[in-house]
Amino acid sequence: MNPIENLLGRLKKVKGRNGSWTACCPAHNDGSPSLAIREGEDGRVLLHCFGGCSVHDVVGAVGMQVTDLFPDKLDHHQPRMKPRFFASDLLRIIEREALIVSIVANDIAAGKTIPEQDRERCVTARDRIREALDHV
Repeated sequence: MNPIENLLGRLKKVKGRNGSWTACCPAHNDGSPSLAIREGEDGRVLLHCFGGCSVHDVVGAVGMQVTDLFPDKLDHHQPRMKPRFFASDLLRIIEREALIVSIVANDIAAGKTIPEQDRERCVTARDRIREALDHV
């Protein structure tokens, strides 16, 4: 089991994905998640408790040691490949650009003349949608 899976499996109210999570801090009475967890490109686990708990307190509360936050073998020359963009960000881009295309399409269907500026913006929207889809 890698370090991030090991830690996340011991925490409560874990939410997130793609290398970034929040959870309840096990080192203090935490009803609302205040622990931020990130996975570094090399597999290291990075922690920050917004309640002020130290990393040692957090890992100790779940029966781990700070050394458990590091992969067995750190390869500084070969960072892990991670997505360049979050899927939620790409979907927001696609949604916005699709709305622009939809507005222009409705105007065309209604028989309206489309100004050159709007046609150019529609082409830009098409290109942005294609580019976002390349990153999915």
